[in-house]
Amino acid sequence: MKVFINNREYTAESNETIIELCDKVGIHIPRFCYHKHLSVVASCRMCLVDIEGVNHAQPACSTPLRENMKVFTHSNKTKIAQKNSMEFLLINHPLDCPICDQGGECELQDVSLEHGDDHSTYMQLKRVVIDKDISPLISTDMTRCIHCSRCVRFGEEISNVKELGLLNRGEDMKIDVVIEGEVTSELSGNMIDLCPVGALNNKPYRYKARTWDLKQHAGISPHDCLGSNIYYHTYNNKILRAVPMENEQINQTWLSDRDRFGYEGIYSKDRAFKPMISQDGKLIECENQILLDRLNHIIINAIKNHGTENIGCLISPQSTSEELYLFQKLFKSLGIANIDHRTNERDFSYQDDYPIMPSLGININEINEFQNIFLIGVNIKSEFPILSIHLNNAVKDKTKIFSINFDMLDEDFPVFYKKIVNNKNILSLLSNDIEEINVQPNEKNLIIIGPTVSQLPNQSDVLSTINKFNESINARIGFLTDFCNNTSAWLLGNLPHRDICGKKSKIIGKNAYEMISEKLSTYILFNLEPEHDFWDSNIVESALKNSKCNIIFTSYITPMIEKYADMVIPISTFAECDGSYINIDGTFQSFSKIVEPKKDISSGWSILNNLLKYNSSDIYDIKTLRSEIKDLIKDIDIRNFKINFKNVKSKNQLEGNTFIVTRRNTYKTDSIVRRAESLNMTMQSKDNNIYISNNIANQFKDNGYIDFENNNIRYKTNEFTVKTNLPDNTIIFSTNNLNGKYTGPKSQNINIKI
Repeated sequence: MKVFINNREYTAESNETIIELCDKVGIHIPRFCYHKHLSVVASCRMCLVDIEGVNHAQPACSTPLRENMKVFTHSNKTKIAQKNSMEFLLINHPLDCPICDQGGECELQDVSLEHGDDHSTYMQLKRVVIDKDISPLISTDMTRCIHCSRCVRFGEEISNVKELGLLNRGEDMKIDVVIEGEVTSELSGNMIDLCPVGALNNKPYRYKARTWDLKQHAGISPHDCLGSNIYYHTYNNKILRAVPMENEQINQTWLSDRDRFGYEGIYSKDRAFKPMISQDGKLIECENQILLDRLNHIIINAIKNHGTENIGCLISPQSTSEELYLFQKLFKSLGIANIDHRTNERDFSYQDDYPIMPSLGININEINEFQNIFLIGVNIKSEFPILSIHLNNAVKDKTKIFSINFDMLDEDFPVFYKKIVNNKNILSLLSNDIEEINVQPNEKNLIIIGPTVSQLPNQSDVLSTINKFNESINARIGFLTDFCNNTSAWLLGNLPHRDICGKKSKIIGKNAYEMISEKLSTYILFNLEPEHDFWDSNIVESALKNSKCNIIFTSYITPMIEKYADMVIPISTFAECDGSYINIDGTFQSFSKIVEPKKDISSGWSILNNLLKYNSSDIYDIKTLRSEIKDLIKDIDIRNFKINFKNVKSKNQLEGNTFIVTRRNTYKTDSIVRRAESLNMTMQSKDNNIYISNNIANQFKDNGYIDFENNNIRYKTNEFTVKTNLPDNTIIFSTNNLNGKYTGPKSQNINIKI
């Protein structure tokens, strides 16, 4: 339809409001309460505009356009209405801009300067609101609050966690926690961005710098496989905060707290700053100039003395695509076939039938098109918070969510069907109880398989059963992975049985579990922490202890690395190098260096690149390298993947009567985020409890503690919580570290003896 704004003709869509059209065509209208992803409340009245034929100015955010409507955004009536609204909003707002972290990027400052007056007719004293400590991540100065209610609506409509609310009325109105306690949502930091004044601020960033001193750099999340887009703000070569970069296809305008505050781990005290070699059982620093010569010499000697079959090369899928590509290229050029990234797995029987890479099978923003979505082995709320927003929107569009998981954690969106299972009864549930689920093949169905499934000792059996279930409901199957770049790791050939783009390897090497359990002579670990990034840390420790040589590329010095490494090569984190990731819907996203690393820290890809130069004619610059990777994957289409695990069967027998699983703790999923101090202060990160099923508690009720043995390590503790909704014979560790002892396998069946 035809409308006129400031006497200029525009074409508007039906049901479009004045502010939506003005934003689209670049006409600025001031606002505080309005946000394009939140419901319209028209409470601040700052967007009042003059409409021909209407006596009083109307709110642009809630007024729909109609045929031949004439709107004036700069008329005298508009200016007077906006000036009056501005005066009213400033009645109680303190004039503390010089000490406010919002200064320099404050919407209230900007709008007041443009639309406010130079004096006020109100002479009453301003009110004061007492602040509460609501989170380790968010600081409050609620006297500044103008009651726009953005933070409240975010909790009600986007995160679906109603933690803040508007209390009282009039002069006594305030934003407060609805129930006494902390704000605990994994998406809570978005309220900082939404606040148009300085009422809710970034607590770790507080008083660190002024906005105009910061430099902005675009980046990609290194913490999960969704690849959220981020702006990092730096000062004096240090990241001080992160804010969302808008990408409607992935994270819209939101960030998870893990993505927002995870960068703190870069500045951990246990960073590896210098190359080191082992002498007399201790690591000592060596000169950076001789590093490559020495490293290459050690690798070549290991091949000559022990053979390529006795060298295990393991790389983290948290590495960049460039590092993953060069890692396999280097070691395969040396004749080494033992290359793998699947360090969190035990069962590999499925691998020949796996698609060329894990993917969601759809674009992330297409989730709401499905009628039924099955979540198997994943808690979206804690593992992939940004995906919670998409699923919450899907539920509003009448999508039914079915959750089949090994943990009892709740979701932040309504779940139509929920079942807590163990790794045995999930097989019977999906095979025999389909009528209970009652989903039809003619409906649009999606199955999303989570990373916990990959850690099961009978993963292949579970995948085969899911495949049969899928055939009965005609669903599309997608995967969510445990690291940010598993997709690249599969696609770029970091596997013992495949080369690039799924081509079968001429020589089949050992998988990750075989490498660490068969105790090879040499281990090369890239960006991996032995304590956390393997299916069983006890077996890893034994392997490192008995090997002849351990070469470790790492950003951090962990106790095991310090104890068993023969050579440590410090490598940069994601923020200190150029790189790229391929996210779970197949989108290739590249980023540039955000901060400069310390003097003796090099990017992982440049070290691998130089080693490649020693042993072949290949040498790359980042542009050529990235171009080669993009050319290799340009014809990959995630929609063409056919997943068939029909003939897959696990070789592992589940003889134990009790199922033990380690929860993928939100803030312990990778080496960087588990060192983020602010995140480690949150309630989720402090949860180090053990959860046991009711029947196990009854077995030990006379003792007051549980006592069992796992891989020759005995555990005796009274720090456990009984969960009646867990299946019988189930134990859940909230973290893989218990009282300083590592629990070993992340998922296992054991026998408990009373």
